[in-house]
Amino acid sequence: MSDLLGRLRRESRGAVGSEQQMQFFMRRRKIGSVEIVRDLVCDGMLEPIGGAYSAGFKVLLNKQANAQRLRFTIAHELCHTFFYELVPEIKFVPHEADPTEERLCDFGAAELLIPTASVQRAARRLAVCLESLHLLAEEYSVSLTAMFLRLRSLRLWNCEFSGWHRMTNGTFVLEHFYGGKSLPWEWHDKTILSTAWQSCKTAFGHTFVSYQDERGERYYRPTRFEVRRFGERVLALWGAKIEPSLPRYPLFAVSNDQRTA
Repeated sequence: MSDLLGRLRRESRGAVGSEQQMQFFMRRRKIGSVEIVRDLVCDGMLEPIGGAYSAGFKVLLNKQANAQRLRFTIAHELCHTFFYELVPEIKFVPHEADPTEERLCDFGAAELLIPTASVQRAARRLAVCLESLHLLAEEYSVSLTAMFLRLRSLRLWNCEFSGWHRMTNGTFVLEHFYGGKSLPWEWHDKTILSTAWQSCKTAFGHTFVSYQDERGERYYRPTRFEVRRFGERVLALWGAKIEPSLPRYPLFAVSNDQRTA
């Protein structure tokens, strides 16, 4: 997949800007149209127009997805066209979804939209923080989640990214978690998320997070964090330490107060 996408990107060097480049990618991979569908049960779907790769394809997209998600979905479906080209005897007959193919298309979409060499140069100039995550996501026109997962997969960042939803009673529940084992994490200091919600300001610090297993035993983990409210969620970057080969960044750096304590 990397070789195929590398060749496609090299062929697109004359395209200026992300939109022109995406249009080139779609033409090159014989995607003739993109349709927004109201009640699609998934993010997107690739439909062959005929019974052979040369006949081309159309992409169906879920109307509910945001612009960044739609762009990633188009790139994901575009990657499926390689399988229709290379193994038509499998793809042009009724078949079940292949989890391996889906993972490869997710990888391919990330590589297509967030090229390795480019994001390595960009990320190494920035601190590990939510502001940097937003800057990079905007630069590459992808979602925060897609950018974070790309940074993790390339080992540029070594932390976790989570989103917390505020309930009507004022408590917070973990909505999504990326970068490690998904567990029912809870904050030891319950005021961290509520303060971030009320202030709408970025907060840095250190605390414990914990979870309770099925036997009722509770496990604790020390962590440094950055939290900030975005819309109806509180987003957090957190982790115990950073990649040793990288410089110490503000998110995980020890403050002057901690050094003198």
